[in-house]
Amino acid sequence: SLLPARVSGPGAAIAMSQEERTERLENALIEPRICEPGGKGLFLPLGGEWESDWHDGLKVAAYFLGLMWLFLGVAIICDVFMGAIERITSQKRLIKNKTGKMVTVTVWNATVANLTLMALGSSAPEILLSVIELLKEEFHSGALGPSTIVGSAAFNLLFITAVCISAIPAGETRKIKDTSVFAITASFSIFAYVWLLIILIAITPDVVDMWEGLVTFAFFPVLVFIAYLADIGTFSKLGATVKKDLASLTSAELAYMEFKIRQQFHHEDVDEESVLALIKAECRPPQSRAAYRVSATRMMVGGLPVIQHTAPLAIMAKLSSHKGKDAQVKKPQAMIEFMADTYAVKESVGTLRIPVQREKHLDSAVSVGYKTRNGSASSPGDYTHTEGTLVFKPGETEMEICIDIVDDVAYEEDEDFFVDLFDPVSLDNDCEVQIGVKSAMVIIVDDDGPGKLIFVKEIVNVQDEHYDVPLKVVVKRVHGSSGRVGCKYFTEEDSAVAGSDFEATEGELVFENGQMSSSFQVTIKARGRFESKEMFRLVLSEPFGGATFDKHTDGGENLAISTVIIEPGESSKARVDRLMNALHVNWDRQAVGHTKWVEQFRSAIFVQGSLEDQRQAPLSSWAMHIITLPWKLLFALVPPTDFLNGWVCFMCALAMIGLVTAVIGDMASLLGCSLKISDEITAITFVALGTSLPDTFASKCAAVQDEYADASIGNVTGSNSVNVFLGLGLPWTIGAFYWTLGTRTLDWEKRHFAKDVFSSIAPDRASFIVEAGSLGLTVLIFSGCAVVAIGTLVLRRMTVGAELGGPNPSKFASSAFFIMLWFVYVGSSIIIYQAE
Repeated sequence: SLLPARVSGPGAAIAMSQEERTERLENALIEPRICEPGGKGLFLPLGGEWESDWHDGLKVAAYFLGLMWLFLGVAIICDVFMGAIERITSQKRLIKNKTGKMVTVTVWNATVANLTLMALGSSAPEILLSVIELLKEEFHSGALGPSTIVGSAAFNLLFITAVCISAIPAGETRKIKDTSVFAITASFSIFAYVWLLIILIAITPDVVDMWEGLVTFAFFPVLVFIAYLADIGTFSKLGATVKKDLASLTSAELAYMEFKIRQQFHHEDVDEESVLALIKAECRPPQSRAAYRVSATRMMVGGLPVIQHTAPLAIMAKLSSHKGKDAQVKKPQAMIEFMADTYAVKESVGTLRIPVQREKHLDSAVSVGYKTRNGSASSPGDYTHTEGTLVFKPGETEMEICIDIVDDVAYEEDEDFFVDLFDPVSLDNDCEVQIGVKSAMVIIVDDDGPGKLIFVKEIVNVQDEHYDVPLKVVVKRVHGSSGRVGCKYFTEEDSAVAGSDFEATEGELVFENGQMSSSFQVTIKARGRFESKEMFRLVLSEPFGGATFDKHTDGGENLAISTVIIEPGESSKARVDRLMNALHVNWDRQAVGHTKWVEQFRSAIFVQGSLEDQRQAPLSSWAMHIITLPWKLLFALVPPTDFLNGWVCFMCALAMIGLVTAVIGDMASLLGCSLKISDEITAITFVALGTSLPDTFASKCAAVQDEYADASIGNVTGSNSVNVFLGLGLPWTIGAFYWTLGTRTLDWEKRHFAKDVFSSIAPDRASFIVEAGSLGLTVLIFSGCAVVAIGTLVLRRMTVGAELGGPNPSKFASSAFFIMLWFVYVGSSIIIYQAE
């Protein structure tokens, strides 16, 4: 046997003759693999020597099924983990803005959340596998962790992107909205892997020094900070995309958008209300990355998805004019077309005049027919049907179509109809007449003024009494009173908890024609409070009948928010109040947490989460539910997100992920050993695919349902960067510090005796060794594939106009190309590892 693992003093490992030491090291170089007699992992194999005698076919089948079952388990606990992250990152607070007004804002910036907690949530198995493997290997670099990081990155960028490109319905596209953030994360995702090559091959071959580990880890906060600067518009002059969410627009951004709309519509008298109506469809907030991930996982395992399929966005104005089409006209040809394909008019305009122009060949008399066609607006209620023929005399270049618009006092949603050109004719029969823009959409913007809905008080202070206090909440209607309008209202918890501090209330407010105010009631529960101030929010949402919310009030264009602050009564004792503040625990929320803890077990027991849904569940959901029921019951033990705003759930779920990931590491090694393949090949195939499968379904769901591609592929590049900076930077930093500051051991010499780098290290020193070898070659291949993939996305943006979707031949060809790149990476890596 070898000497004890660690001997102190210079040249500590040389505690015997050089010949005896060399002989023992050479004899100890070959260790049994985990599936062989004498092999072992952290937890597996459970059967020990008896299990190692199984037939290889039986072992492969058992370990493969076990690995798939473990992947389902880690997906479910990651669902819980992402739920905690969603709770943490959705926290809100009340602050005073630059104008001195109190407004409600989220604590976490969306980009920072995506690159930190959200990325950790989606990549937790890969990152923890790398850390756990370091501890399992006694602070030596393992094979599964680094290869899984690279293999998962390849699957995410190449395979998931291919799925997202082809998943978009025919004729639709999705493009990256925050191009500046995407450019930064894409650049870092390539740089991260190039950096691995630099430190493993160029600077200190096969060795990771302490500073290299620290720098690798430090790139993570650098990435987050730069992406945050891009998100808030610091690099806008360099081409950053301006956000179009109405709630976050500055006055300057809104003024520029209004100018562009007026310029394209050729209507200088379009007021701000009408302009906002035309761009409102572009401003809905997207679902979070956590919501898509959790929904995808629950659909996989027979749970209840958190995102339901929604109808596409309502029709929006297409504010683009067709220019330059005359360059495609061949002589002798004349072209007749509308000057633009979309026009917007106020209902009170009276008569709409739509110009039709004739270009190119002007020496002949030509004619074209026209007629109106119903859309959501119809004749005669909204406009007067018109049809006829326009005759252009020689030299005449422009004529007008006149259409009467019907004005009424009732408020209506914005509606549209169409005017079509047809049957172009050369009256002199000496040229060909073509139609360019043959249809124009006319949007009728109602201007009867339904008004805006606002709270009379945005901050309401209520003093606790010894009896329940009914709070009357008044909502006013300003800047208009036409028609029957209204909105929905509901209460939203903050530090105050529904059922304990107030009664949860929701409903619908209705304002009849001419009615200027309405109200609803919220009951403040009597508690005899000793606690400090509690608060909750009253929220108005989903206005109907044409009503809107005032952008200058809390909540912006999308919501109206009033914050209710419950103050302690005179009987409250300051001494107890200070004690409760020091504990930082809201006992009311803990009580609710216990109630929801019971709900977690109820949801785990029933198919699709409830008895009602279970009755209608398909057989596939029943099958997945039965298979995953042990995992659901186990993970129902994790505390709900109500404790400490999700942080208790976060830490417990992270510990659970670490435990399951440790077992996955053993099971993957057992499967690879039984198949007679290396851990590296197992990592880039089975492990990478298994840990990334939930992200595949989540990205596909986001690609189809979201208006932009940020939630589907925009997060892939950021996640790949975080995998390197955290998944390798953290364990490599720990390993480098451990061996550089520690002493050389016989175990260290046994592992690295036959490696080329061994002779370059001083006899009394040790280093954290990570052989570049095959890992470096696979990283180099992936880096090349990544550059080609990112370049292809940029090319699609330039040619198709978006990264995802487009014409069927183009999108299917792109998907096939990305999948081919993935097979190139996997096939080349397998060849390299087998050759080694």
